[in-house]
Amino acid sequence: MKILLIGPQGSGKGTIGKKLSDYLNIPLISAGQILRDLPEQHSRKEEIDSHMERGELVPQDMVADLLREETSKERCRNGFIFDGWGRAMIDLEYYDPGFDKVVYFNIPPELSVKRLSSRRTCESCGEIFNIITVPPKVDGVCDFCGGNLVQREDDTEEAVRRRLDIFNNKTMEVIDHFRAQGRLIEIDGSGTPEEVFQLVLPTLE
Repeated sequence: MKILLIGPQGSGKGTIGKKLSDYLNIPLISAGQILRDLPEQHSRKEEIDSHMERGELVPQDMVADLLREETSKERCRNGFIFDGWGRAMIDLEYYDPGFDKVVYFNIPPELSVKRLSSRRTCESCGEIFNIITVPPKVDGVCDFCGGNLVQREDDTEEAVRRRLDIFNNKTMEVIDHFRAQGRLIEIDGSGTPEEVFQLVLPTLE
């Protein structure tokens, strides 16, 4: 099964994606994580790093090539879950693997702001926590590697509202596209991660 997770910032895509990955035994593929974890020996490592170091978006064709490369691996033979792709129709023009289901986590804008302003990211391994919904065991310390947890610049309220404007302008086109095709599953993402996970499961059977 090929699943695309989509929704506004703070809708819980990454958290629910991990739960679905474990439950369905298929990999969760995050476009952002692939860019961050690109091996040193990869032929496009230097080029991609230079974009990221300048604070630029990595061109869609490059990201699409990496995603295509990742989904061709044996671990994706039975399917995969995408997070961080399909945010605009142009993404799908570069790479659309033919999703069976597209899960749209719908939450109010104010909840996006509240959740993301509470998000903390590990400086060392990139793991994400939320001091409200998924707090670390020790305040400010990553459960997995012991690294320092920080608030990213793009998780401030002002930055979140700018990103929500982009979502409303570009990503809603993608949502309408999949809705018209009958592949969209709309889920209320306002609950706890476990509550939302239980809402998603019956829709995938």
